[in-house]
Amino acid sequence: MSTNDRMTVEITGRQQELLLEGLRYIASSIRLRREDPTAETIKARREELEEVRRLADLIEGNAPAEMAMN
Repeated sequence: MSTNDRMTVEITGRQQELLLEGLRYIASSIRLRREDPTAETIKARREELEEVRRLADLIEGNAPAEMAMN
């Protein structure tokens, strides 16, 4: 599967909760990562956190239609 391939998955409410809990853990891990605060690392951290947030929004069903279609 390439990074642009789409996948549709049906999950239960509990599975959704577990995925969101895991994403919260990942976001916390990114925020707590010990790195020198250079412009590059700050930018990379923001991009990673934004990607996690977009995925969480998609899983929660809060993603805008155009985001879900991309």
